Amino acid sequence: MGQTRSSSYEGLTFGFMIVAFAVSILVAWMMEDWWLVIPLMLILAGGWWTILGFMMRPGPLGGRSGGAVSYFVFWGGTLVLLGAIWFLSDAYPGNAVVWIVLLLIWVGAMAFGLSYGRLRKQGPQS
Repeated sequence: MGQTRSSSYEGLTFGFMIVAFAVSILVAWMMEDWWLVIPLMLILAGGWWTILGFMMRPGPLGGRSGGAVSYFVFWGGTLVLLGAIWFLSDAYPGNAVVWIVLLLIWVGAMAFGLSYGRLRKQGPQS
């Protein structure tokens, strides 16, 4: 049957998420800290979504896939950052302001970077 590209990405993501969940459980069990399951899942899922976003190619005439690239890269990177903040907050407690500022800088930089790329593709307006 004719599978679409998006259904292939969904299948890859579903399979990876099951493996990532198993790895997160295994690492948390080995380290005897069950709270690690959540940040490990955030980091693994975010890393996968970021890789998936870079693997996607924009569709013809700026089709749906072009927006999906920036969607996956933004949210994947954000999940990785949230998982890393969780780990760092556990290792260095009392730095909540620094982590909030880091998250805000990330969101601002991604908004700028993703918008700037689209602006350059449009070219100068006369």
